[in-house]
Amino acid sequence: MIKEDRRVRKTKKALREGLAELLTEKNIQQITVRELTDKADVHRSTFYANFKDIYDLYKQMEDMVLLEVSEILSAEYKLDTKVFFGVLFRYIADNKKMCRLILGKHANGTFFNQISGLFKTSCIVCWRREYDLANARDEELEPYAQFFLSGSLGVVGAWVTSDFARPIEELMAMLVELDDTFRKFIKHKFGNTSCILNAQSV
Repeated sequence: MIKEDRRVRKTKKALREGLAELLTEKNIQQITVRELTDKADVHRSTFYANFKDIYDLYKQMEDMVLLEVSEILSAEYKLDTKVFFGVLFRYIADNKKMCRLILGKHANGTFFNQISGLFKTSCIVCWRREYDLANARDEELEPYAQFFLSGSLGVVGAWVTSDFARPIEELMAMLVELDDTFRKFIKHKFGNTSCILNAQSV
C-alpha cells in the first residue's frame, strides 16, 4: 500500500474532524461540502480529489476507526490489562473529535455495535486462551462478554460525553479493577477445574 503524503493525511484529518464536529450539531443529510470545507479550511477541489461526497467521507471515517481499533485489539489485548487500556485511552485522546462522535451521546448505534462486536470477540478469545475454556461454548460466553463490555464502554462513553473531564489514570484504575474482578469470575465459572485446583494448591 502506498503511503500517503503528510499533507494529504493532514487534510483528511481536518476533514474528518470537521465532519465529526458538524455531526454533533446536525444530521449528515443537512451538511454540505461547502460548509465542511469552510470549517476544515480546505478547498472544495481538494475534498473532491479524495472523496465522492459527504457520505463517502463518513464511511471512510468508520472504516478507518474500525481498522485502527481492530489493530489495537489484535496487538494489545493479550497484554497486561493496564497496558491495553493505556493504549486504548491514548488512541481516544489523539482522536477526540471522532471518538466524541463514535462513543458519546451522538453515537451511531450500528457503528457502536460494530465496535462493541470487535471487543466482544477479542474478549472471548482472550478468556479462552488464558483460562483453558475449551469446553465453554461461544453462546455461553457471549452474554457475559456483552455484559462486561457494555459496562466498560459505558464508562468510556460517559467520559467522552463529559468532554474528557475525568483523569485518564483514574478511569484506567477503575477499568483495570473491574476487568480483573470479572476475569476471576469467568475463570471460576468456566475454567478447567483441575487447573484451578492446581493453581490454588501451589
